[in-house]
Amino acid sequence: MAKAAKQLEIKILLLSSDPEFLGQVTDAVEDRYVLFHAKDLKQALGFDHLGQVALLIADSEMLGGEPAPMIERLGRRAPSMVQVIAGTGNDRATLTKLMNDGKIFRVLTKPCQPGQTRLYIEAAIKQAMQIRGVEHSVEKPPGRSWKKPALIVGSAAAVLMSVAFVIPWANDTAEAPGNYLESGQVALIEQHLDMARLAMGDKRYFEPKNNNAIYHYYQILALDPDNVGAHRGIMAAADKVLAQTEQDLLRNRPAKAAKALVMIRNVLPDHPRLAFFDSLVGATSPEQRMNNARRAIEAGQYEQAFGLLAETPGGDSAKPRAMEKVVLGGVLEHARAAIVGGEIGRALDLIDRVKVINSSYGGIAEIQDQLGRKYSTLMSEARTETDNGNLGNAERLLRQAETIPVASVSSIRQARAHISKARKTMGEEAAARAAQQTREHQIADRVNALNQEFQASIADSRLLSPRQGNARFFLNKMRELNPDGEEYRAGSLKLSNKLLEQMWRDLAAREYAAAEAFLKQAEQLGGDTEELSTARSGLEQDWAAHQGSVVIPATQMKMTNFVEPDFPKRALRRNIEGWVDIEFTVSATGEVSEIEIIGVEKTGYFEKATRQAVAQWRFEPQVFRGQPHEQRVAVRLRFNL
Repeated sequence: MAKAAKQLEIKILLLSSDPEFLGQVTDAVEDRYVLFHAKDLKQALGFDHLGQVALLIADSEMLGGEPAPMIERLGRRAPSMVQVIAGTGNDRATLTKLMNDGKIFRVLTKPCQPGQTRLYIEAAIKQAMQIRGVEHSVEKPPGRSWKKPALIVGSAAAVLMSVAFVIPWANDTAEAPGNYLESGQVALIEQHLDMARLAMGDKRYFEPKNNNAIYHYYQILALDPDNVGAHRGIMAAADKVLAQTEQDLLRNRPAKAAKALVMIRNVLPDHPRLAFFDSLVGATSPEQRMNNARRAIEAGQYEQAFGLLAETPGGDSAKPRAMEKVVLGGVLEHARAAIVGGEIGRALDLIDRVKVINSSYGGIAEIQDQLGRKYSTLMSEARTETDNGNLGNAERLLRQAETIPVASVSSIRQARAHISKARKTMGEEAAARAAQQTREHQIADRVNALNQEFQASIADSRLLSPRQGNARFFLNKMRELNPDGEEYRAGSLKLSNKLLEQMWRDLAAREYAAAEAFLKQAEQLGGDTEELSTARSGLEQDWAAHQGSVVIPATQMKMTNFVEPDFPKRALRRNIEGWVDIEFTVSATGEVSEIEIIGVEKTGYFEKATRQAVAQWRFEPQVFRGQPHEQRVAVRLRFNL
C-alpha cells in the first residue's frame, strides 16, 4: 500500500472567491498535490472528475445560506471525498453541528491562521487516504501536477487566478491549460454548431424554446465566450429575422414585426438596423403601438415603451391618454410587483422613470402609500426575525427598509441596536452552550474511563475490595458524575447479579456473614426484585437452620417453666450421687423435644428421672432476625444427697 501512495496524485478541489483564503490554501498545498479551483458551486458540481477528488476545501459563502443540502449533494457525487469548510463566526455553529454529525471532516474559522490551514489540510488528506485504503506520508515527493493558482498583487487588491477546471485525472497525457477545450468540450461545441445549422436551415431562429439557432449559439458561448462562429451565427440569425420583419411590415403585419424586434433587441441591442425598423413600426396604428408598448413592458424593455409613448401623436384624440395609461400604468404595475417581492431598489427605479414622463400621474401617490406600508411591514418583520434569533434575515429586511424614502433614520438605528444586542445575547448563550458541551464531554470521558476500570474489576472479581480498587467504588464514582447515564444503570445491574452469585457461593460454604454483606450491597443497588427476595429468603432460612443446629448451654436460654427431677429411690437407698449430660431441642413455641442422654456418671440410676423432668421444661424460643426458631440446648443435671 505504501508504494501505491507514492504513485498516486492526490487531487484537491478549492471552492472559494476569497483572495486571502485562496492564497493560504495555495501556500499550504505547495507542490505536493494537484490543486483545482472552482469559482462557483455550479462549476464545482459540473466537474467531470469530482468523484476522484480526495479533498474539497470550500468557503461556506459559496454553499448558499443553508450549507447542509449542498454539502450532502457534493457528498453524494463524491462519497469518498473529505470536506473541509471555512466559515465566519455567524455560521460557525451550523458548520460545527455538521462536523459533529460526521457530514464534514473539519471546520476552519475565518480569518484562518496559515499554520492551522496547513495542519487541517494534511489531516484531511490523511483521512481521505485512509478511506481509500492508502497510506499517506506528509513527506512524500511532489507528484506531477498542473500549475498551481498564482497570486498576482495589483494596486487595488490581491487577485487569485484560477487554474483551468476540467483536467484529466491522474493521466500522463494531461494537456496544457490553454488547450483545455480540445478535450470533451470540443465535441459538445461541434454538436451545438450542427444543431444551430439545422435550425438556421429550418428557419428556427428564435423559436421553439431550447431548440432554435440562437439557443444553440448561446450554449456554445457559455463554453467558449470568444467563439467566432457563434458570434457570426447570432448576427446571421438576426439579419434573417430582420429580413422577415421587413416582409411582415410590407404585408401589414406590424404586430409580428414588433415581436421580432423585441427578440432581436434582447440578443443584439446595438444592432445597426434596429433604429430603422423601430421607425417603421412606429408608423403603425395607435392600437398597434399600444400593443407593442405592452409587449415591451412585459419583456422589461421600458425605454422602448417610453419611446413609443413619446412618439405618439397628440391632438384631440384620446389615444395619447390611453397610451399613457398603458405605458405608465404598466410600469407602475411592475413596480408594485417589485415592492411585494422585496425588490425595493427596482421599484424605486421604475417610479423615478414614470416621474420623468409625468410627475403628477395619478398612480404615483398610490404606489408611494404602498411603499410606506411596505416600510412598516419590513420593520415589523425585522423585529420578529430578531426576536426569533434570525439575525441575518433581520439585517436583510432592514437593508430593504432603509432604501424606502419614508424610512426613519432613528428607527433604523434602534432596530440595528436591537440586532446587536440580540447578537451579543446569542453569542453569550452560544458560549454557555459550548461550555456546557465541554463539561458534558469531559464528564463522558471520565465516565468512560471509570466504566473501563469497573469492567476490569468485575472480570477480576474485585467486587467489594480492595477499598478504592473495587467494582462498587468505580460504580459509585460513575453515579456521582452521571446517575442517569446508561453506563451507571447497566453497571448497577451487572454488579448486583455478580454480588448475588457470590452470596450463594458463600451461603453454600456457610460463610453467613460474608453472604449477608454481599446481599446487602446487592439490595442497595436495587437489582431484580424477585431475585433479591429469593436470595434474602434463602439466606434467612439457611442461617436460621444453622443457628438452630448449634448446641448452646441452657444458661443462654430463658426458662419459663422448671420442674425439679425426682431423686430416684433406688439411688437414695444405696446412697448414690451422680450427674447426667443431656441435649434437647427447644421448639419455636418454647417446648422441649428430642431429648438425648449424651453422658452419665452412674448408669441406670438417673436417666429416667432426667427425661421426665426435662420434658416438662419450657423456654422462651430463640429469635433470629425477628423470627422464633428451634434451638438445640445442652445441660448437666446433678443428683446430690
